[in-house]
Parts: sequence; structure tokens; C-alpha cells
Amino acid sequence: MHVLSLLYVALITACSSDGFNMGGKFLSTEIRTVIIDTCSIRMSTVSIDSVVTSGKGSVMAGSYSDTVFGHTECTAYVAFDVPATQDPPDADIKFDSVALVMSLNGVWTGDTTKYQSFTIYPLDEIITLPDDEEYYSTNRVSRGSVPMAGFSLKPHPLEGEAISVRLPDSLGNNILQKIMSYDEVTLGSQDRFMAYLKGFAVTGGEHSDNILGVYVSDTSMCIRIYYHYSTETRHEEVISITPLEERCFYGVTTDREDTPFKGLEGHELPSSGTENMVLVQALTASYVKIEFPYLNNLLELGDFSTVVNAELNIYPVKGTYSDAVPLPSGFSLYISNEDDVAVSAITDYSGDALQKGDLVVDNLYNIETYYSYNITTFLADQLGTIGINKRSLQLIVPSEELATSLNTLVAGDASNERGRIKLKIRYLIYDSE
Repeated sequence: MHVLSLLYVALITACSSDGFNMGGKFLSTEIRTVIIDTCSIRMSTVSIDSVVTSGKGSVMAGSYSDTVFGHTECTAYVAFDVPATQDPPDADIKFDSVALVMSLNGVWTGDTTKYQSFTIYPLDEIITLPDDEEYYSTNRVSRGSVPMAGFSLKPHPLEGEAISVRLPDSLGNNILQKIMSYDEVTLGSQDRFMAYLKGFAVTGGEHSDNILGVYVSDTSMCIRIYYHYSTETRHEEVISITPLEERCFYGVTTDREDTPFKGLEGHELPSSGTENMVLVQALTASYVKIEFPYLNNLLELGDFSTVVNAELNIYPVKGTYSDAVPLPSGFSLYISNEDDVAVSAITDYSGDALQKGDLVVDNLYNIETYYSYNITTFLADQLGTIGINKRSLQLIVPSEELATSLNTLVAGDASNERGRIKLKIRYLIYDSE
């Protein structure tokens, strides 16, 4: 309901304290406090062009499908550092095996109770460093059409869990021979080695409904070549080839064709056209725009007034989160200008830290689960503003988690019966005779 007559709202639907006089015979002023919870809120979902997915120390790989926010695929692109020079023994060296070892970083989306498949492809081109030295979620690198390895696992996405995937023996044996003989044509520089081994693309397999985060720093991901030699005794050795971290990133593709958010890419979709829902998602880079178009109608309630307290509660839509897609701990709330550019943030009382939204979880009835924000200062500052001075809010994944998490929230607007956004304003009114 639009706040067309907030005086009527204050008398009929709001709570009000008894009026009292201030200043006796010298001032003829009455002060009233009303609680208003019917202020109109306009919501929309906005897509971000892309996010930086390199330089984060980890990548994402896999795919996941959801009837609300669509089918998403992540491809991890990994380049490798030139191997360290070895001091080979004076013995007959025998190759044993080669594997790609990956360590999970604890970030995941999807079903972890079933076996999920993943595929490793060789790259067809070198991962070249962009001019700004950053890779984005929209970047792609050409890969071969024939996979070099595949694996299945029932993910237990705890931080530090390691996965070892056997790679073709021919690859490992060839690299081992070049290292032991120090083939300068291949190992003489980083560029030469990347021309020989361009890197890998790790994707979801045919039976994949899970996206996992994987470390790419140090030896948390590496090619391990196992070999042995014998002198008086048998010696078993390992060579580790680590990622070239600055050239590791992941790309994201999303298909929302049969979802409420069809056509989101590059656009702003009002909640009225997306089944009264909005979407905040790190993986596909979207945020929620929140506006208060009739806020100035509060000024009609008295001669002078002010916002004493304002609490914004954002409710996830029931049925859109689960063990497979858990609710994140919080989201940031920014203030944006008429061009929808963030100019400041909603902070805590000290002004030093961003509010992340206190997540209240209703474990018993699953009704009163919501994120709570105190927006008192914002509404007080906005009261009475017009034109280009009007501001809106952006609900977004915290910047430090935007490219390193899969955080997702499907929230409801004021008309959604499965998760209705609420704004409660405590309003102080001064009436003069």
C-alpha cells in the first residue's frame, strides 16, 4: 500500500504515544511518537557486468542448477610456474605416475551427499596477462575438446581437504625427462614453459550439480610427478609444479532462460516482474536496489518531525535456501546516488564498520528468518530530499567475498507472502497550535 495519507496510517495502523505539552504556557507544542510499518518499498535486481576472479588465491569449478536463479557453470583456468631446476642423481630414473592435486577451500554450493563429476581439459592457448593484470568472470581461454582426465567424488568441502587426480603418464614422463636433462628450450624461461604446457581448465562433468572452491596458492594445487631410482637402496621422489597464481582465474556462465530472472544480464529487473523476488548473488554478480519513493509523505504528519529509529528487515523467500544453498552470514548495504553509483555505506553506530545484517534464524517455524539493518541515519538524512539528492540502497555481497564465495540470497518484496520485506519506523512529531 502506498503511503498516500500517512496521517490516516498513523491513526489507523500505527501505534502512537499519548501527546503531551512541552513548555507550559510559554510554548504551545504537542509531541507524538508513532510507529509506522506500511511505508512503501520499491525493489529491483541489478546485474554487475563482471567481477575480478584473479589474484584471490583460489578458483571455482563445477556447475549448479536451480529453478529460481538458473544454471551456473564455473571453469577454473590454471597456468603453472616453470619447474625448479633439479640435481639428478647418477642413477637410472624411473617415472611412476603424475597427478593434479587440489585442496578445497571450504567454499561450495550444491549437493554434497551425492557423487559429483568433474573434468580436466588441456588449454589450447596461453593465459596471457591482461593490460590491467586482472582477469574477470567474463574472460575465457580456449581449451581442447578432448578431456585429459575426469574424476568423481562425494564432496566433503572442508577447508584443506585434498583431491588427487591421475593425469596421463605421457605428460608426466615427458616433463620429468625435460627436467632431469634440463631442456633449456622448454625450461629456459616462464614463457617457454607456458608455450609447452599452457595449463588446464577444470569444469563440472556430465553429472555435476556442485561448485567447489579450490586453492591455487603454493602447493595447495600442483602437478606432482612421482619417480624412483635405485642405488644401494630404492629412493622414491616427488617433483611439484606449482600454479602461476597471477594467471589463475575462473570464468562464469549463467543460463536463466526458464527462471523469474530471465534477461537479468546487463539490466535492472523490478521485483514486480520477477515474481515479487530479488536476487543477490556473488557468483553471477547481482545486487538488490532498494528505494523508498514515498518517504517524504511522512512530513505531512506534523509541523516538524524526525526519524527516531528505522529498522529494515530483509526476509529470504522460503524454499529458496537449503543445505545445498545455505543462507550467508550477512550482506553489505551501500547508499547510491541517482546514477546508482555507491557513494557511501550503512555502517554501525561507531561509523567504522559496515553493517552486515544481523541474521536472525527461526529454527522452529522457519517464519521469522531475516537480515536486520539499522537505517535510522539514512532515512533521517533522506527525509525532505527531492530530485538528484534522492538516494537508494544497494544490498550486495561484501566486496571481500564477491569473487571468493558463492553467497546467494533470494529475498521477497512487500508483496511476497513467502518472505516479505519490512520497514519499521519510529517517528517523532511536533505539532504547534
